[in-house]
Amino acid sequence: MTDQGGDRLSMTGSATLFTLTKTTGIGAVTGTVNGAAYGEQTSEVEELGDGRIAYTMFHQFLDSDGSRLRTHDRAALSAGAPGEPSTLEVEYAVVEATGRFEGCSGTFRSRGWLRIPPGEEGLVQHSVGVVQFAGELRCE
Repeated sequence: MTDQGGDRLSMTGSATLFTLTKTTGIGAVTGTVNGAAYGEQTSEVEELGDGRIAYTMFHQFLDSDGSRLRTHDRAALSAGAPGEPSTLEVEYAVVEATGRFEGCSGTFRSRGWLRIPPGEEGLVQHSVGVVQFAGELRCE
């Protein structure tokens, strides 16, 4: 489970994303978590200016061995130029860990892109993207 002095777990890898609705999405995850993830927006969108928005989310990361991480998150989306993908950044705070992640806590981050279909209803349609994870968790 741990790989840095027995008390840290490196959170690395990537996920391909697919939005299901305006506020939910799924992803195939590889790396420290090797399986799938489900994410859901839990707050209204906050306009940050300059084409940027922020909102809170939760994620369920499901590893192929049945282990799970549940997180509460802060996401920021920066609009790309017309026809270009948007930048997506998320900070995940672990609120529950099971299986091989039992006893792990802390935060990790992801950064990547999201291609949103054009138009006012773009987020309602299926968007696709990819993110890379970085960080480490403390494990007891």
